[in-house]
Amino acid sequence: MNNIFFWAGCILWGSIIFILYLLRSKSRLHNMTLDQSGSFKSRLPLFLTISVIMICSLPMGLCPIYNGESPGHRNQYEVMAESILNGHLYMDYDVDPKLLDMENPYDYEARLEIGVNHPWDHAYYNGHFYMYFGIVPVFLLFLPWRIITGVSLTTYHATQIFAALFIIGVFRLFYFYIKTFFRDMTLAMYLLLSSAFSIMSIWYSINAPALYCTANVSGICVQIWSIYLFSKAVWGECTNINKRIAYAFGGSLLGALAFGCRPPVAFANLLVIPMLIEFMRGKKLTLRLAGKLIIAASPYIFIGLLLMSYNYLRFENPFEFGQSYQLTIADQRDYGSLLKQFDIFKVLNGLLQNFIYYEPLRREFPYISYNGAFVNFPILAYGVFLLFLENTRRALRNVHLYFFSIVLFILPLLVTTITILGSPCLIERYRMDIYWLMGLLSFLAIGFYHSGLSEVMKAKFSHSISVWALITVFSCIMLYLVPYDFSLTEYDPAVLETIKKIFTFGMS
Repeated sequence: MNNIFFWAGCILWGSIIFILYLLRSKSRLHNMTLDQSGSFKSRLPLFLTISVIMICSLPMGLCPIYNGESPGHRNQYEVMAESILNGHLYMDYDVDPKLLDMENPYDYEARLEIGVNHPWDHAYYNGHFYMYFGIVPVFLLFLPWRIITGVSLTTYHATQIFAALFIIGVFRLFYFYIKTFFRDMTLAMYLLLSSAFSIMSIWYSINAPALYCTANVSGICVQIWSIYLFSKAVWGECTNINKRIAYAFGGSLLGALAFGCRPPVAFANLLVIPMLIEFMRGKKLTLRLAGKLIIAASPYIFIGLLLMSYNYLRFENPFEFGQSYQLTIADQRDYGSLLKQFDIFKVLNGLLQNFIYYEPLRREFPYISYNGAFVNFPILAYGVFLLFLENTRRALRNVHLYFFSIVLFILPLLVTTITILGSPCLIERYRMDIYWLMGLLSFLAIGFYHSGLSEVMKAKFSHSISVWALITVFSCIMLYLVPYDFSLTEYDPAVLETIKKIFTFGMS
């Protein structure tokens, strides 16, 4: 058996060494741009996109807690689809009479004391159970699948689909920005940054792919494509105003849908403001153009009205998604409005925890723990430090991207602040709401900084960034192995021991 681990370790570390060799400082990949890549190397992005999708999606079905074998409360999207087919918005669960008789059914300790039986982490209101997760994934995937096939879509499969589309969106958006703003970015940087930031943004969903992460991944999926379509409308080469408005309409539609997937992710729609300002640069606002802009923005209004109607039908409040009525560890009705909850010290401590918190290395494999965003993935610091260098700021201003980048810088702080005020605690899963934004900012900062370097320094910088990107991917793998949240390695510790033996050639 040790021989198997030895040879598996040889294959693993041999592959890592081979990749490092391909990306050595003198590799042509650090001098070659996308325009110079040729027919064979032009297929590398497609090959790598498919590889990243496989790496991220295949492990999602390994753990019985998440693959549908033992779903518990994690099949809410599936149940919600059935409820809609049955003609109502509540979920078909029997209600424990003890819950009906409670003065405050949202008191966790009181429910424990009298032994109330109820589905975990559902919204409860007026004698019915509801799903407080956004309804949009149900209409995008679960209902169509159920209607077409006659069987329910297992939730982790939906996460796989959203994750695949998100990864494609990252590769596509980065490719667009390279072609538009910094065509001299090397092939190595494009491939490695696209791969690293894709995996970094969704790695936690590989660990826990059903329900909670379905919301996160669906949200960032529609948002990355929303930004791509808006970018095409604003900075694309197309001069046909109607076509650009069509792109903007698609961006608005997807951006609006994010509110029905994961509301904190939908704050990324604030990026539309600097993009709209750039779109209007040099144009005169006529009635005709105003009408076109209203058409482009109309999905926000239409989808917003639908979501508010959905909320009102359930909770008699158009702005209540159900979080206040959760049956979980905290009575979230006590939170009140975000302004009422605002505490500067709580916010500052939460920001420090979310971005720079560090926990010492553990003695057990995989040795690391979940830390703040910059500690988990130091490559994200490029998005902060390079943004404030004069050369980078000048390059951003020259193409009118500086305001866009500032909003991109502010968004993770804003989303984190809202999470601090609206949630009982900060956990790694919530960082999925901001990792992709921080990755996008870092990509832009790296791209513009690289453009201002000499030819010799460009190759050296490309090598450095590629190494950091590889470290990011490796960090995601190690974080995936941390036993947490009913993950595969927590569910079956023998899996972790097996992986450890592969890493150590069977010597542990």
